[in-house]
Amino acid sequence: MEKVNSVLDQKALENIFKKLFTQAKLSYDEFNSADGKIGDGDLGVTILNGLEEINTNISNFKEDLGHNFMFCSQAFVKKSGSSFGTLIAFSFMNISKNLKGKINCNHEDIINIFEIALKTIQERGKTKLGDKTIADSLDVIIKKLKNNNSNYPDLFKLATKKALDDFKGKKILVGRARMFEDKTKDLDDPGMFALNKLANIF
Repeated sequence: MEKVNSVLDQKALENIFKKLFTQAKLSYDEFNSADGKIGDGDLGVTILNGLEEINTNISNFKEDLGHNFMFCSQAFVKKSGSSFGTLIAFSFMNISKNLKGKINCNHEDIINIFEIALKTIQERGKTKLGDKTIADSLDVIIKKLKNNNSNYPDLFKLATKKALDDFKGKKILVGRARMFEDKTKDLDDPGMFALNKLANIF
């Protein structure tokens, strides 16, 4: 019965990471540029290196989704020393713990995955909703998922775009970006920008 309701399994997850890697290569310079306006300018490097490590070794994926997310966490730890890469690694690790032994995920599991990522980023990144970070994008995704259990690609595109639009004209309130004060009102948060770009490959 679980198979019928499954929206994520090993094959689907492999496909997702292959597409994300493709988009990371295409958007590499854009990610670094967006990050360079308020940070180290290494966001493209962080995302590409982590996804490249996953895809190079994707034959290590198994039916157990918990195993796969732990592998992804280790890939980002290995290839990224940046704060953003660390947040991704911890998010994947906590998702892994939750999915240990699962070979299929249903819609409720998908919501849970994003809720775990949001909680991890808020705790590890010492950020709260409204600070204009990727946490705000995840919050919009979760709200939309709770009202819709079909057409994930469109949902992720719309949610990540809505988050960017909602925070136009607002300051980024955490990280190095705080030093730029009002200038950040006119800029997208790099993580929010990257998530929207990555969503558009689907």
